[in-house]
Amino acid sequence: MSLFNLRKFFQSDQPVEDKEEQPYTCLTIDQGHNDYPTIDDVFQALEMLQQGQTDFVSLAHFNYDLEIDVIQAIGELDTFVMEALPSEESEDKGKIFYKDHLDRYSLEYYFQDFFESQRVAGVETFEER
Repeated sequence: MSLFNLRKFFQSDQPVEDKEEQPYTCLTIDQGHNDYPTIDDVFQALEMLQQGQTDFVSLAHFNYDLEIDVIQAIGELDTFVMEALPSEESEDKGKIFYKDHLDRYSLEYYFQDFFESQRVAGVETFEER
């Protein structure tokens, strides 16, 4: 991916809103963040992770009043770990739920599901730190 593509990746056509109050989604990688990502942006970030072009991918839903606000993935060589972080208001605040030994297809499934539904499928089966 060229630097020009990265610039486009992190630019948004969405209007800037008051992030303290408004629900919004944020996609973050080593190179920066995108406050209004599309599902294609999420898949592109996961591809960068798979290719070793970034060390992590994080997807967060802020101000949605959810139990899980953030999921993130790290890994290399087609073996990934995904973490789910509870919101500040959750009873599980401070815990980290994780699932390891994921392949790229499982990772894409979890990220797409979280992006579209604002929930983490099967989080109750994740291990806890």
